[in-house]
Amino acid sequence: MSTQTERAEPSDRPDTGTYHFMIHAEAEASTLSRVLELFAQRDLIPDEVTCKRTNGDELHIHIAIAGLPANKVANLADRVRNIIPVMRVVSEPAPLS
Repeated sequence: MSTQTERAEPSDRPDTGTYHFMIHAEAEASTLSRVLELFAQRDLIPDEVTCKRTNGDELHIHIAIAGLPANKVANLADRVRNIIPVMRVVSEPAPLS
């Protein structure tokens, strides 16, 4: 389990922020929908979703979502890792602007 650095942000919810999920998976017909289903099951709507097919057999999925506490982000990342075609998941807070 990794530890996350707390950052002071001007917000009513100091434990929440925008997070990016970078997902590397095998290009199967159901991969993207299975990843997005995990968000839908929790009534979460991502702010941004992009998916690019590379080398014909791999997908690079990027999901940005705001307003989640770090523990929910970690839980979502763990659940995405359990999807069979998923090879790698990285979740990190968005840079402060």
